[in-house]
Amino acid sequence: MADGITNQYIENAIRDLDNFFGIKEPFSEENLYPLIESKRIKDVLRLISRQLGLPIDINIINVPKNYKEQNQNNRFHSTYVVKTNRHGSGNEGITAQAIIPGDLPTYGTSALNNYPINIKISENCDKYPTTFTMIIAHELTHVLLYSLNHPQKDNEIYTDLNAMMQGFHNIFRDGRKITDVERITSFAGTTTETTTTTFGYLSDEQFIFAFTKIEKSLEEKREKKRLLKEDINKTSSLLKEYENALSSFNNYLNYLTKNTHIKISGEDGKKMVMFFQPDYIEKLYFPIKDCSEKQKNAEKYLERITHYTTKTLKQITKYMEEFEYYRCTLKQKTFSINTDNKTMKKYTTRLYRIKNFFIK
Repeated sequence: MADGITNQYIENAIRDLDNFFGIKEPFSEENLYPLIESKRIKDVLRLISRQLGLPIDINIINVPKNYKEQNQNNRFHSTYVVKTNRHGSGNEGITAQAIIPGDLPTYGTSALNNYPINIKISENCDKYPTTFTMIIAHELTHVLLYSLNHPQKDNEIYTDLNAMMQGFHNIFRDGRKITDVERITSFAGTTTETTTTTFGYLSDEQFIFAFTKIEKSLEEKREKKRLLKEDINKTSSLLKEYENALSSFNNYLNYLTKNTHIKISGEDGKKMVMFFQPDYIEKLYFPIKDCSEKQKNAEKYLERITHYTTKTLKQITKYMEEFEYYRCTLKQKTFSINTDNKTMKKYTTRLYRIKNFFIK
């Protein structure tokens, strides 16, 4: 299958899949392997299917570990899932097959919720948990592609790549090769034979190329996420400056309100009359409420991002543009308030300034 597939083909496929499905952060394996070890395979399949966004109900059909050899006419999507020895015969192969019905509901519709999908799995699936996870991710990615009637739903290269991009690229890296060491005793003595079997549809060189491309794409998207976080922090600092300036403004205004005997020059007086107009102070607080709410929403959004889609990246860009506007506005308003503070400060006493040393 890997023959004739160029790096350019793989790069184009990754780009197409990224535009269609997006790319996800790595799937967490922490809770997976204990479930495999305790034979809770249905729970394992549920975790993998949820990572792929498939709310299906998986029915397990257990088959003997040599099921593939016994059923040569049985069509498997993953034709490389059976481990073979150096002679090409079956050797404790991990068998998995998702049976995809012709009336599979469309992805995103309620009909897909708890829709039954049968998966045949071999009885020794717990022997190589990482490889087993890789194989199941591949099989369920077929279901995902079929549920969307994707034009490449039968393309094994696209299926492997999409499974990797949906969070399983590290699992593919760790599970695509199995090395077994066998001790063989004969009249000549005991020898050690090491057999390495590769699973999947990409050659080593192609896999490294695809893995590197996927990692690079992830890093680029994480960088956008990081830049938004940086924008939030910059905006937060400017908001704090604005709040401090506004606090000083209130302190000065309260002082002048209590000391009505102070003589204020004509120009300054005309300006200060505005400060006592109805809703003047209240309007100064609007940017704080508006900006703070936007910050909280953006931070919550960032916390939830594990799937980078075109929509996700557009929302990140939108937030960044909004925070750029907020920073520009806050700078202007802070400058304006600090100018007013300098005007009012002229009419306070030295003692008041010492008591309120935060007021400048």
